[in-house]
This record gives sequence, C-alpha cells and structure tokens, in this order.
Amino acid sequence: MNKQLASVGLAAFAGIWACTSGAAQSDSTSRPAESATSPTEPVILQTVTVTAQRRTQNLQNVPIAVTSISGSQLAPRQITEALDIAFYVPNMIGATTTGLGSSNSYFVRALGQTNSFPTTEPQVGVYVDDIYIARENATNFSLFGVQQLQVLNGPQGTLFGRNSTGGAMLVTLRKPGREFGGEVGLSYGQFGESGGSEYRANASVDVPINEQLLTRTSAYGITSPGYARDLTTGERLNGTNNYGVREAVTLLPRGMPSLRWDVSADLEHDTAGNLLNQPSPGGDRVSYSGFSRIGGALEPYFTGAKAGFGQADIVKTFGVASNLQWRHGTGTLNFITGFRGMHQQAAIDVQVAAFGPLPTADALPMGEITLAQDLNNHQFSQEVKWNDTAWGRLNYTAGLFYLHEDSDNDFGQVLGVTPNFAVPLNDQFTHNDTKSTAIYAQGDYQVTSHLTATLGARGTDETRSVVARANVPGLGYDTAQVQAAGYPTHLESRQFTPHAALQYRFDPQYMVYASATKGFQGGGWNGLTGSNPQDFNNYGPETVWSYELGLRSTPTPRLRVNATLFYEDVKNYQLETDNLNTNSFDTTNASDMYGYGLEAQVEWRPTESLTLAANLGTIKARYYDPSSLVVAQQARCVAGIASSCDNGIVRADGRLGEPSNSAPFNLTISGSYAMHFGGLSVTPYVGINQVSRVWISTANSPGPAAPWPQAAGGYTRARTVVNASVTFGPSRLPLTITAECKNCTMVDYGTVDLLGVNYFNAPGMWDLRLNYTF
Repeated sequence: MNKQLASVGLAAFAGIWACTSGAAQSDSTSRPAESATSPTEPVILQTVTVTAQRRTQNLQNVPIAVTSISGSQLAPRQITEALDIAFYVPNMIGATTTGLGSSNSYFVRALGQTNSFPTTEPQVGVYVDDIYIARENATNFSLFGVQQLQVLNGPQGTLFGRNSTGGAMLVTLRKPGREFGGEVGLSYGQFGESGGSEYRANASVDVPINEQLLTRTSAYGITSPGYARDLTTGERLNGTNNYGVREAVTLLPRGMPSLRWDVSADLEHDTAGNLLNQPSPGGDRVSYSGFSRIGGALEPYFTGAKAGFGQADIVKTFGVASNLQWRHGTGTLNFITGFRGMHQQAAIDVQVAAFGPLPTADALPMGEITLAQDLNNHQFSQEVKWNDTAWGRLNYTAGLFYLHEDSDNDFGQVLGVTPNFAVPLNDQFTHNDTKSTAIYAQGDYQVTSHLTATLGARGTDETRSVVARANVPGLGYDTAQVQAAGYPTHLESRQFTPHAALQYRFDPQYMVYASATKGFQGGGWNGLTGSNPQDFNNYGPETVWSYELGLRSTPTPRLRVNATLFYEDVKNYQLETDNLNTNSFDTTNASDMYGYGLEAQVEWRPTESLTLAANLGTIKARYYDPSSLVVAQQARCVAGIASSCDNGIVRADGRLGEPSNSAPFNLTISGSYAMHFGGLSVTPYVGINQVSRVWISTANSPGPAAPWPQAAGGYTRARTVVNASVTFGPSRLPLTITAECKNCTMVDYGTVDLLGVNYFNAPGMWDLRLNYTF
C-alpha cells in the first residue's frame, strides 16, 4: 500500500517540480485551470468576496483575519469534511472528539472546547447558511454542495455573538440554479497499510420548475468498514456509514423583484467512531478493547435504551432553514429561521492510562471504562437582520437574535474489573435548557476617502437551567441534591460585547487597520460526572478582549499579501481538565490566559497556469492569575504531594502548563500547475503542512512509556503532513479524474490526550475520484 501512496504522491510532485520548481493553491477564489486566461488577457488573482461582517465585501476591505475557500477549491484541496479545513487556517487546530467520530473540537488562537456534553458550549461557533449549530456532536459533517467556507479568527462577539471567543466557521451552501444541471461524484480509496476501503458518492441536480420556483436536490453516501483492527474481538473499528439528502427551494414571486425566499431541509445519518487505536510497530492501527459492536454486554449495568448499545457512535440529524429576504431602497431585510434536531446513540470504551496503555489482552466484554449515551437535542433560532447605507458614507448592519435549545441526555458509565465483574459508576439523566436573546448593530463610517471607522456592539441576555435525576438510586443525583451541594441549577448572564476598528487605505493596493473586540462564552455545568452531586459543579462565563493590527495588500494584480498581529486577553478561561478537586474530568474557570502572535496569508499567480500560496500562524500563549484552587494545588505539589502534580493545568514540577492546542508555529504551503496537452489538461497539486510540537495534555504530561515512539503521551511531536493529487480533464468532456493521497507519507500523531493515552489522527489514504457535471 505504501507503493500506491508513494506513486500518487510522486506523480503529483514530479508534475509540479518539473514545470515550476514549486507551486501552491490559493486560499481564495482563483481562476480554475479550465478557464485559464487567454494570451491577450492579464494574469490576475480574482477578487475574493466574504461575509465576515454579515454583508458581502471584498476581502481586502475587511478588518478581520479571514480565511476563505470557495466550493470549487474543496475537491483539489481534499477538503471532504469540516475537519479538513484546519489544514489551511493559520493558528487553527481541529480534532475529532474522543470516541465520537461525528464530533469535532476546534481551537483557534488556543481557544476551544473538547467536551461535547450538552451542559458545555463550543468556543468556535459553526454556522451553516447563517444558522448557528449549537452542538459539537454533529459538526464533523461531510461537505457537499458547498459554495464557500470561511473561518474568522478571533472573537466575533458583535455580529455572531455567544460562543465565538476563539472564532467562527461559516459554511455557505449552493442555492438552486436558474438552469437545469448538476454534478455526480464517485471515489474509491484505501486507508494506510491494512486499513479498509472507502467508497464515496454524491450527486446534485438543479431543476427550475419555472422562473419563480427553483429547486436543488443533493444526496451523498460514504461507507468504509474501518481502518483499525480490534485484536480482542476481531472487529474492524472506526468505520463509516454516512448518508444524507438535502432539498433546497428558492421562491422568486412574480411581480415582486425585491423579494426572495430560500428554504431548505436536510436529513443525515452518521455512523462514525473515533475509538481508541494506535499505530503498531508494523504500522497497522490496532485496538484491544473487548467491548463489541454487538450489543448486550451493558444490559446488566444500565437502564433504558443505552443498555443495548454496542460500541458505536450513531448520529441522526435533521433541519429546516428559511431565509426570507426583502430589498427596500438601498437596504436589505432578512428573516432567518432555523430548526435542528439531533439524536445520538453512542457507547465507547475510553481505555485510560491508569489501567495500562493499550493492554495486549483486554478480554473485558463491557470494556475498560465504557460510556453509553442516548442524547436528544433540539434547537430553534430566529434572526432579523437589516443591512443598509446612509449619507453615502455609512454602511451598517443591525439585528435581533433569539435561540432556544433543549437537550435530554441519558447516560451511564461502567468500570470493567474482570471478564465477569464490573462496577457501574453512574446511570443518570439530565435535561438542559438554554435561551439566548440579543440585539446588535455595527457600522462602517467613511471619515475621509482614506480613513474608515467601525463601531459596533451586541447586548446578550442568556439563561440556562438544568434538571437532573438518577435512573438508579445511588448511581446518580437529582436537582435538589445538586442545589444542596451548593451549585445553582439556573444560570443567567448579561453581556455587552463591543467592537471598534480604524482602517486606513493608502491607495487601492494597501490598507492597514487596528481593532479591539470583545467576545464571551456562557457558563454551564459539568454533566459528565460520577454519582456524587459534588462533582456536578458549575462554572462562570468566559470573556476575551482581542487587539489586532492588520495589513491587506495587493502589490500587483498577481500577488496578495495579508497579515495580522494579535494579542488576546482571556478572563476565566473555561478549561476542561482532569480536575483534582472534583475527582472528575470537567470544565472550570481554572485560570486567565493571554496569547499573541502572527497570521499571514500570501497568494501569488506568477503565470497563467501556476498558483502559489502560503499560510503562516505563530502564537505564544500562557496562563496567568490561576484560581485559588489551582494555587493551592501548586503549593501541595511543590510540598511533595505527588497526587497534586501532573494534574489539571499543573505540571509535574508544580508550574502552570502551557495552554494545550496552541502550536507555536504552523505553516501550509501549497501549489498547483495547470498543463495542457492537446485535448487533455493535467493539473498536479501539492499541499504541505508543518506544525511544531503541540501539547494536547493540559498538564503537559509526557505520559507513560509506550512500546513505540509515536505514542508520546501528552504532546504531539512536530509533524509534516503532505497531501498531493493529479487531476486529468478531457477538454471535450465535463469530466475530471483525480488520483490523490491524503497524508501521503503516513504520519501518525496524537490529536487528543485522555489521561496519558493518545487518540490518533486518521491514517493516510489514497483514492481515485471521478466528477462529472451536466
């Protein structure tokens, strides 16, 4: 299999280096190879439009750090699911959540959350067609029918609101076309040395009923038996069985050109695990869990439907989105309505280092420590947004926002002791309810022909409540017991989050800006606990002020250079750690944090066929002013109490650890070169991602000794990941055939640390892909 991977990678490299001595693919909308300029046309980079300020703007006029990737660039860059975008965003780290293949945790500028329980919130907001996705549990969605992806670095507290202290990811889906047409995609791939096959298929078709009614139907499917071998049960793990459909309708009422109504509905079924596995000395991915995919082993220990679950993560989601747009004069009014539902059934063995790193014989049929979860979540959001201009100098956006989310979470944990004996740790039900109401406004005022001032603010009123009950006496707690332990079951937060910026344009090619922005994250509870109500502790809101100095420049029509210097000051950072004080893995306001660094993006098109790009991120982050509990823990550690060391955010020597998931250095360089041979185009592409050593353990623990060097414990070593492809396109057919490899050199690295055990990235793979448009 290595030979197959190498052949694809070498073909891509040879095509580029032979013709160009290096190449890269732009992060913005560059002219595709099939529409290359003619000899009489100038070679230029196309203008990139973004919606980072909730209206359409040229990227070069936006005083925000933005990465934009068009829908046509997703396939060349091998961005097939949301997690892949982190490859191209400075200071962004993405990882699949422990055990849950459908759930992603994103960190931007060291801010993120790895807990997917409904009593916690993500710190990087995800939006699909302006609809906020409240739960992390279904954020590793497949990307089909996408028009544009944008990632906004830094807090977006004014225009996007709560839970965007790290940043925001914006996904814009394609709308129905006015002409009949569509596309079909097929691919076959193979994971690593002995991983299973993967098959993908997607199709979309635009069917305009008439000039007033446009429709677009999309569907996709992914299937794979899994890339990890369970040496205990003989099963394959981390397989995929995903499929989904989406129907989009656009209404353009006759005689009402100012009115447009976009409505869509989607349904998805995801079966994807991120179950513990590690690379063996031979290169295979292996696991030793005795917990089988066949249900039944948990029945003696749990109540309800979860007792019958086997080892798997199954997520079903559905949603309806509506955007009613009315234009009046120079203004546009949008009524944006969203409803989403999710049902997750998961049971995962989260083997931990305390009981040995991946024992070679784990015959426990119920697993080492198994968590079973039956989660139902619903959310409704309504936004009214108005964009307009005034006096010829002011562009502004104002709106109202409302969100209501509720979750029913039935979960339990069991500790395997012997093949015939286990101890249930809890069997608990919680209901979580969140309501958030906000009003916001932001405007850009052109003071002079060169100077523009931006001022905005958002007021948010958020309430959260939780109801608890034990499914089995003694294996949980109820609401009254939580309150008796001193923890409130109703939280309120009122936040004012302003934004201010000044931008100065020297000439059409150069703009500089300075900005200050506040963001906030609401409080919550630690839902993943044992049976003691003392563990169900709450935590307060997190706030961040971010200050930026930026440059937006196009020195020539062929070159674009954007750079941002930033400093962030985070108060009451919501840190998920192995908390010594509560004896559980939970989230607390453990410390404040600061961070500063640089983000730069360079795009260059030196010739008609060649496109080059580089994305650079650097950050230095540190904790400061820790909570009194952490200070006391440090003192105990320094005094020689070993149990207080190497725990939470306290290192083995008693010092505060470095913030996890903050890579001091990350760089992506990439390139493509379009070659034409008579009636055939050949386009090789290479993307190389370099990331310095990253702590994935909050205590910066080196972890236990492992039988192979990749399992390094609490950090992932510096890595270089290479993606490469070659695309062939007959000029007379709307068809492309691509041979590609993702992680061509098969680099293994940890993405999540759980008590000293690494959860690794998916192994490298190669595939052949066919795409046909009509």
